[in-house]
Amino acid sequence: MLEERRSLCRICTAQCPILVGVDEQGRPVTARGDKSNPSSEGFFCAKGKHFPEMHTYGARFLAPQRRNKAGEFERISPQTAITEVAARLSDIMQRHGPRSVAVYCGTLFYQLPSTAAFATAWMDAAGIKMRFSSGTIDQPGKQVAAAAHGHWLGGSFPFDECDTWMLVGTNPLVSISGGIPHANPGRRLKRALARGMDLIVIDPRRTESARQARLHLQPRPSTDPAVLAGIIREIFESDLVDREFLAGHAAGLDALRAAVEPFTPAVVNDIADVPSEQLREAAHLFAAPLDPARPGGRRRKGACTAGTGANMSGWSNINEYLVLCLNTICGKYRQAGDRVSNPGVLTVRRDYKGQAIPPYPIDGYGKPLRVRGFSPAVCGLPTSALADEILQPGDGQIRALITIGGNPLMAWPDQQKTLAALESLELNVVFEPRRTATTELADYVLPPKLPLETPGTSLSTENLSVVSPALGYTEQYGQYVPAIVEPPAGADLVEDWEYFYGIAKAMGLALTVRSGVFPIMGAPQPFTEVDMQTKPSSEAVLDMLCKNSWVPLQQLRDQPEQVLFSGIEATVLDADPDNSARLDLGNPEMLAELAEFASGKDYLRSAYPLQLISRRLPNTFNSVGMDISGLRERYPGNPLFMHPEDMQLSGLGNGEEVCLESAHGSVQAIIRADKSLRKGCVALTHCWGGMPQHSNDCRTDGSAISRLISVEEDFARYSGIPLMSGIPVRVTTASGEPA
Repeated sequence: MLEERRSLCRICTAQCPILVGVDEQGRPVTARGDKSNPSSEGFFCAKGKHFPEMHTYGARFLAPQRRNKAGEFERISPQTAITEVAARLSDIMQRHGPRSVAVYCGTLFYQLPSTAAFATAWMDAAGIKMRFSSGTIDQPGKQVAAAAHGHWLGGSFPFDECDTWMLVGTNPLVSISGGIPHANPGRRLKRALARGMDLIVIDPRRTESARQARLHLQPRPSTDPAVLAGIIREIFESDLVDREFLAGHAAGLDALRAAVEPFTPAVVNDIADVPSEQLREAAHLFAAPLDPARPGGRRRKGACTAGTGANMSGWSNINEYLVLCLNTICGKYRQAGDRVSNPGVLTVRRDYKGQAIPPYPIDGYGKPLRVRGFSPAVCGLPTSALADEILQPGDGQIRALITIGGNPLMAWPDQQKTLAALESLELNVVFEPRRTATTELADYVLPPKLPLETPGTSLSTENLSVVSPALGYTEQYGQYVPAIVEPPAGADLVEDWEYFYGIAKAMGLALTVRSGVFPIMGAPQPFTEVDMQTKPSSEAVLDMLCKNSWVPLQQLRDQPEQVLFSGIEATVLDADPDNSARLDLGNPEMLAELAEFASGKDYLRSAYPLQLISRRLPNTFNSVGMDISGLRERYPGNPLFMHPEDMQLSGLGNGEEVCLESAHGSVQAIIRADKSLRKGCVALTHCWGGMPQHSNDCRTDGSAISRLISVEEDFARYSGIPLMSGIPVRVTTASGEPA
């Protein structure tokens, strides 16, 4: 007998509404999509189906772990863990200063707002500046480009209202993020196409999203700057720019036009292998497809957005900057008088205005690092430099690392260097509920209660709307869910945020918690001074995070069946009378990067004739899900995908084991045919593979892309993201012959 209880899956940013079947012992055993939810309409993925299993499977830690002198883990209580970790951190900081302690925030950090808020408050109180995140090895160009370009306070039109849409290096039908709304992306795209949306996809692979597109441009990897610059040039040439918007709100138009002038259709075809007619069609579909039913025959609602492919392939800054410029020259923003269909639910109230926030500094936000000339930038400290900052001796060396919601040994580029760094730490603390490659190197593992055991909200997904178009919710949607199960019998666990509260209290620190997850441009971020004598409840913490929200959180608690809120009207206001800010289309540093690209600098090497691009597998999220057998039935490992014609020319067959080599390293991999790839490309998924010092079986453990990546070559300015997609590689057979 199962009782179904309503909750949210919190594996990825989609946070799909689910119904969880709980057995008579109170254990979560099943999950299905909530068909009564008007936003998701029952959508959820295979990961969500197995979400309850992640609460009950044997790999889960049921209490904090401390490594003893014999090198083995022993169980301790949360309070013992808090006391000991606080004492050791205090000792290290007293001997070596605050810069000796670093924090790495993985992808899951941002999906748990209570964790993010209290961890950040603790770092603020302790003076810890060495903060690194998955953002600088994912899509750091977004923050860099926004600083160079400026921000539009009216926001972008939501996907469900748009007539034209462009995706660059992202496949949201599989990632469930980054270009199509999270809630049931397949159905939303189908409806959009049925009403006439023109979808344009730029991707070296004919992805699931590209198959639905009106136009798919399939360029060579790492050539997105040429394609985007060529589209912008064609828009200029065909006089499709929004002159009225540009006259009032943008500067640098002439500089941008001069910078893209060399990227004629013929040149783009030579660089990217994109036919000239496709380039022109993309420009016209995006900027001004004809629609006789609309005034002037033009459409103005739409957006272009880029994903990990465009950021990991070597040109993250200029790719994202050209995306912003493309949106701006076509006026793809809400302007004064436009209705805001989703002002927000649990995010802080703010005004939407038809005006710009001018560009702001890209870097210079603190003391420079000791390696490769990096300094704190708007995108955060470069994670690619973190291993070197741990390994390099001297003043400022990092001696303690706290990892929250991440798996560095699998995720960071250059796995061998990462291993050496993690092994050399004086103190290695990992917040993690399960055994991973990274916990095997930890001194302390602090496992938290898992989401079904805690109250939660949809705040983190809603707050993503500040990052990029189509992130967040199209509708005014918000949901609160209570804890629906208890931790397993015999567990001794607390929530992540409680560890940070306890560590702060033990260190004699006072905490100030700010609302939300990501700051919202142009809006104040409310804060709460935390009572350090009486620990707040989990519900009180959620109230702190939703302070001054559009809809009071208590209303969501009192009316759990209501998830859509249509009673709040919002309109984009006129610009402030004294506002003269303009969006910058001619940032010298960004256009210099485009000129560097145009000069012929690329990442090809003659000895490595193939290019390795990254791709997601549908049933895992980074390294989450790899230890669930039901999620690995289709892909036991992460195969090396290759075009069938390339396989035939190379004499390779499906399932054959090969050696994949770059200039930096090599891994064993299993070949699998995939005709969706460009010929000359191979594809592999990040975050797989085993411990580098162990004997790994690529058929079960998978292959670690990170061993092929150098953090010291081909890295981006500011973020330091190295070449993580479009990597020059070669394939050799088991006999050592080149394929």
